[in-house]
Amino acid sequence: MRRFLSFAIYCLTVVGAANAQAAPDWYPKVDDVVATFVNTEGEREEVEMGGTYDAPLTVTFEANPTDTVDYNVLYEWRLFLIKDNKESLLVKRNEMNTTFSFTEGGADVSYRVELYITYHYRPDMTISGEGELPEPITFSLRGSSLQLYNAFSPNGDGTNDVYRVKTQSLLSFRMKIFNRWGQEIVAGDQSTLTAEHENDHTYYVCWDGTYHGRVVEDGVYFILVEAEGSDGIKYVRRGDINVLTNTRKEEKQ
Repeated sequence: MRRFLSFAIYCLTVVGAANAQAAPDWYPKVDDVVATFVNTEGEREEVEMGGTYDAPLTVTFEANPTDTVDYNVLYEWRLFLIKDNKESLLVKRNEMNTTFSFTEGGADVSYRVELYITYHYRPDMTISGEGELPEPITFSLRGSSLQLYNAFSPNGDGTNDVYRVKTQSLLSFRMKIFNRWGQEIVAGDQSTLTAEHENDHTYYVCWDGTYHGRVVEDGVYFILVEAEGSDGIKYVRRGDINVLTNTRKEEKQ
């Protein structure tokens, strides 16, 4: 949803009467500030006012100024973190367009982004003024979650053929799977595992049930997961995985 934001000029000063230029008929303005991120489909999407997203969220803020001919325009983005009803300044940026990665989420965390603009007319700076974005951009990030399942059936029937871990708003994820003798079968992390996105959750595809290219025997295997959430929670989870390939085949007969 594109947001159209008016540009409010609240100060205009004429300096140096002897060298002053005639006041121009126009002033720089920002009619359409845009905040975008790349969604799970790989497409660029606009941040909605008050929207909630998974962490981490990398946002590009664009000022899109107009009527800047003969003006030197200076920008100041102010990014605020609001946590437990307390506000703190994360960073200031002075580019026309800037990108920042937001990582902290949870029920009591939100963000506000403001834009301030200072402009000077012509090289001699005889006319200057300031403008402010009247409505800040606000949004928040979800808290984290992690869920292990205890069975799957890698028999190629199209149902539950891979072992996945259900997550939300994790900053890091790594896992290992072992057989009953403690031998490592497979390992991976968020950079190597396939991630599938469904209904605001991320599912990491951890195992296809094979070892050295062959489907393993039915039985109990073990998974260890270590992860860190956007809300600061550090997960160390262990669980059983029941491989049920033969059982599923018998049920289909």
